[in-house]
Amino acid sequence: MNELLKILAGEWIGAGAGEYPTITSFEYLETLRFALDETGEGLQYEQRTQRRVFGGNEYIPSHKEDGLLQLLADKQVKITNTQLGGREEVLVGTLEVTPAGLVLQLQSTHFANDPRMEEASRTITVAGDTLHYTMYMQTNQVPHLALHLEATLQRRK
Repeated sequence: MNELLKILAGEWIGAGAGEYPTITSFEYLETLRFALDETGEGLQYEQRTQRRVFGGNEYIPSHKEDGLLQLLADKQVKITNTQLGGREEVLVGTLEVTPAGLVLQLQSTHFANDPRMEEASRTITVAGDTLHYTMYMQTNQVPHLALHLEATLQRRK
């Protein structure tokens, strides 16, 4: 496996917040796992999210995403995923190595099975055992990229 992708390998756990102009803001817990795929050319990942019940302390399952992260030529990265409800998404972007870890900047190139989606971008930053990400999206109801998700996760050892 590429040394750069090894930085992501493992299990990450933490909390985040979601917002969007068309929804009520929410808090969530997340587990994100990256593991070497069968070919050794990429990482399989799974994301499981539990949303905090509004006004309570309980969490309920709310989002599920499974995908593949591949390192392409010239430090380009491609993520292909399937999400709860059947949405399929492809994002392509860059990988930058930093003294502390790495930064992935990803932009959507394809959506299937969700006519609302127009565009999405994700930034994933890893510094040591901390992973931070943001997700922006544009839908047919919000005609510009707007923050949707932001979370900070810690590597489980």
